[in-house]
Amino acid sequence: MGGLAIVGTDERDLWACPRCGARFVTEHMSHGCGDYTVDGFFEGKAVSARVLYDALVRTIGEIGPFEQVPTKTRIAFMVRVRFAAVNRVRTDGLACHVWLKRRAESPRFTKVELLGRSDWVHHFVLRSEEELDDELRGWMREAYDVGRQTHLAR
Repeated sequence: MGGLAIVGTDERDLWACPRCGARFVTEHMSHGCGDYTVDGFFEGKAVSARVLYDALVRTIGEIGPFEQVPTKTRIAFMVRVRFAAVNRVRTDGLACHVWLKRRAESPRFTKVELLGRSDWVHHFVLRSEEELDDELRGWMREAYDVGRQTHLAR
């Protein structure tokens, strides 16, 4: 019903909103249609925030191909589904989150939410490029697999 089928990176069809083109695994997912850009998200923000964001994008890109999905309130990172995001720019860095299928422990997490039986959203603040370390890369690799929905194949 409505929308366009778009083939994802793993060849399973995604539904696309006929108004804005946003892609989802389920038809008619709630979202805010709009013409949003990464540049627009950082408009009026400190240049250092954009530099840090670009370093995060490069770090995620080391894992594999992904899409940046800017919305009014955040920029999500998506393979088949959205697996992580920059939620807002703060004066001290970027407020981010990753979606994992388990609860991970780290003093860097500012909040951990359980959304369903095994969907854990881990919030953290990325303050510097030095924090793009092995620990963060591990979370991103794990979240990237959630974005690919590899857990559904098990």
